[in-house]
Amino acid sequence: MKILILGGAGSMALGGASYLMRYDDVSEIMMSDINLDDLNTKVSMFNSPKIKTLYLDALDKSALIEEARKYDVVLNCVGPFTQFGVPILESIIEAGVSYVDVCDDHDAAIDLMKLNDKAKAAGVSALICMGTTPGISNVQARVVYDMLDTCNSIKVAWAITTPDPAMTKGTYLEHLDGNNLMSPAAWDHLIHVATDNVPIWKDGKWDEIESIEHGEWVDFDLPLGRAESYYIGHAEPVTLAKYLDIKDFCACLGSIMPPVMKQLRLEARGHEDALYPPKENNKPLFKGTDIWQDRGVWGGQAVIAEGIKDGEKVRITARVQMGIHDAAAFNNSGQAIGTYMMGKGKIKDIGVFAPEVCIDPEPFFEELANYYSSDAQKKFSVDDVLMIQIEHIN
Repeated sequence: MKILILGGAGSMALGGASYLMRYDDVSEIMMSDINLDDLNTKVSMFNSPKIKTLYLDALDKSALIEEARKYDVVLNCVGPFTQFGVPILESIIEAGVSYVDVCDDHDAAIDLMKLNDKAKAAGVSALICMGTTPGISNVQARVVYDMLDTCNSIKVAWAITTPDPAMTKGTYLEHLDGNNLMSPAAWDHLIHVATDNVPIWKDGKWDEIESIEHGEWVDFDLPLGRAESYYIGHAEPVTLAKYLDIKDFCACLGSIMPPVMKQLRLEARGHEDALYPPKENNKPLFKGTDIWQDRGVWGGQAVIAEGIKDGEKVRITARVQMGIHDAAAFNNSGQAIGTYMMGKGKIKDIGVFAPEVCIDPEPFFEELANYYSSDAQKKFSVDDVLMIQIEHIN
């Protein structure tokens, strides 16, 4: 299998390549970028004969088409997707090559889905929004959706804080804090999805909500614990509500440590404090499987579905978490597994699709468990990486 990665100097591309190079049947990974010097410096850490580099302007349509035709699958990590998503996918469709991207902007996802007919006509499989969130979160959503007889609502919630300093000594996370938690590109993305109103699915039709003003509590293992989360613009609601039969509500929540959230709200909305913060919650804290109790959980994502199962109202939550030594598997496996599955022909849908449509959850989470196990040198089961909680509700 030969893979072309666009935006190769970025963290999503580098992270995906770090796992794709482990597969014996991946013979070549061509990392491309417009900044070749920066790219060469970053990929030198891989020290792998499979990794090669190339100068490529992804907006040079003829050059991109010519290069893409040499590969089995193209992984697009060039952001922002509001600017680059559609023209790059149009070029890959014309090239007739299988495609995967990590789009996380709600408006860009809507525009990418409009290329479905073009992709179908060209016989191209295009998997969009295949990162962590969206990406892994969409496959989580498929799992809980399939467990219900009737799905009334799906909420996707991601949360991140800074890792426990006492546990990070000697790791690359040792000097991580709120000031260097995310790249400038990630911050620009957050400003974009936190500004103005964002789309949600409500009462069976599209509506809007004020971004990062309405809050709920979402629970994970300690030390992350109970995260103060806010509805925010993201790609999951616009694909989940399109492809799944969700009767009432679908939206995304995000949580960053409070000082960073205040800064985000100030820049995006002009004030620090949320208009509608979450009410106090006295429920017992969540406790996951035993393997997570000493891993220093500092990030995670939950998909919370409510509906009818066997004639009763239930809430089903699927959680995936990140500990001190699990950051790479959490952040990089979505794009790697999605790209590998596409290259192996395990995704057979023709057109433009999100992960909840064309990814089989069982082998996906089995592979994710393998990633966690390999990195941690400790055996993770599927139940450890995808923790399912079922609650009966009134």
